[in-house]
Amino acid sequence: MKTFINQLEVKFAVLLLMVAAFSSCKKEENTPEPARIFKPSDVKINASETSAKLTWTVPLMSTGKTFKYSIDFSTDSLFSTVNYTTTADTAGVTVTEENLAVRTKYYARVKANATESQPESKYIRSSAFQLTGIQLFAAIRDNEIKENNITLRYTPTVGLTSIVLTPATGTATTITLSTTDASAGLKAIAGLTAGIKYTAELFAGTKSKGITTFTTLAPTTYTVKLNPGDDLAAAIASAANGAIIGLNPGTYNITAVSTFITQKTITIKSTSGNPTDTKVNYKEIDLEGTGAGVTLSGIEFDGTAGASLYFINFIGSPTLGAAATFTNVVVDNCIAHGSTTSFLRGDRGTAPRDFKITGITVNNSIVYDMGLNGSSAYYTFHLNKMQFNTLTISKSTFYNAGPGLVTASTTYTGDVTPTVAVTNSTFNGFGGNAKYALLDANANPINFSILNSIFANTPKSGTVNAAAIRGTGAGSTLKISNSNYFNLFTALTNGTALTFGPATLASNQSINTGWTATTTDFTLAVGSPLRSAGSTGGPIGDPRWTY
Repeated sequence: MKTFINQLEVKFAVLLLMVAAFSSCKKEENTPEPARIFKPSDVKINASETSAKLTWTVPLMSTGKTFKYSIDFSTDSLFSTVNYTTTADTAGVTVTEENLAVRTKYYARVKANATESQPESKYIRSSAFQLTGIQLFAAIRDNEIKENNITLRYTPTVGLTSIVLTPATGTATTITLSTTDASAGLKAIAGLTAGIKYTAELFAGTKSKGITTFTTLAPTTYTVKLNPGDDLAAAIASAANGAIIGLNPGTYNITAVSTFITQKTITIKSTSGNPTDTKVNYKEIDLEGTGAGVTLSGIEFDGTAGASLYFINFIGSPTLGAAATFTNVVVDNCIAHGSTTSFLRGDRGTAPRDFKITGITVNNSIVYDMGLNGSSAYYTFHLNKMQFNTLTISKSTFYNAGPGLVTASTTYTGDVTPTVAVTNSTFNGFGGNAKYALLDANANPINFSILNSIFANTPKSGTVNAAAIRGTGAGSTLKISNSNYFNLFTALTNGTALTFGPATLASNQSINTGWTATTTDFTLAVGSPLRSAGSTGGPIGDPRWTY
């Protein structure tokens, strides 16, 4: 009997514990955890160059209560290290570059602090954000990047103190800026290593005022270096395939006869990298036969003294129209002018596709006075019958340069669909002889695009076709975007506005900058909307005209 009573007591005790546990669970289920109902929510961040405003929704049970909040900032989403902490008594706080480093990813977390009657809340964490930082650096000019030195440009600003250069591998170097440097808005820096990527950061004291990156030019090993008075024509004739001919500053003459680069690819480059101190007076540069190609860099080419017809002319070997596969042509950081017929002619092959080339590139160059005031029969890039993969024009200026920009109109079936890409370039005072001002691809498939560019004032003489573009080939893509065009007409007087045929137009403008057909200075006015009309918010046209 006693054993039975003991068993009842044990069972009764267990029952009481179960009731108590159930009661406890019900209480926990129905009563919100104080630290949770007083927790802030919905953290939002609005970050700018030098500050970020954090706001949040006040706790659910905040009516009639006053809270203080703790806010932590960390580069680590787990907050293993807190980089900055502050407090607030409103549902928001602003932090600046005094508190956080610019261009660094941070997270924020917020909690309501404990009161006399309420424990502190749980944290709520924000998404990642960063202060973008002030950017006083201007875009780096291609021709100011050298093997061992660079010129960095920035908005003239009182209080700028230093530039810190950090190579991809190695130790950072601090370059002190004088008050004169700060007001001048540029600093030439020497003693760099060729072929190295650098990050440059601009400072006023400890505050970052801009950041940019660049890569110094790869070191050049010249096959031969010439001085003014040396025989450049002989050096070109005797050069082996792959030779690099360096020209020290001065003037060189190859005007007597056309200069032939026969079945070899060479480079002719100024040692200074500056086309304003190294000049070549030429008659014609002829690329002859399979394997012929050339890179021209950092030189002014003047065809007036040699009564030049063409700047670059493709021909076959041993006969003029014999089939040939050329190597690439690159014109970089050059000034070329004074050929009466065309900048480049590639249509001399006897039959379509007899002449083939992979790439033609013009970068960071100025081309003018090519093609008899627009009255020539030859386009600036006259590529009829020639099979080419790419024609790339970038960061360049063309004026008074032919009756039309590009022609590839002789119909043929090629191995590839050619691509013509024009970016960040300026064209003015061109067109004539009833040509298509921008492109004549006729029925050939072609990919043609103009981006972030300015073209104005047609024709230079006579008339141009009412359509600036002809390209009806199946599968063609034709597009003009983020560009500006004005004064494009069919005739000098009483002309009608040009149309763009089948091209797709997107985000373009028609702002008249005041240029005429004879303008040679294309600087964009300070405050011009074209300084921020580019596809990435930067300027359009050749960048050299924006600073």
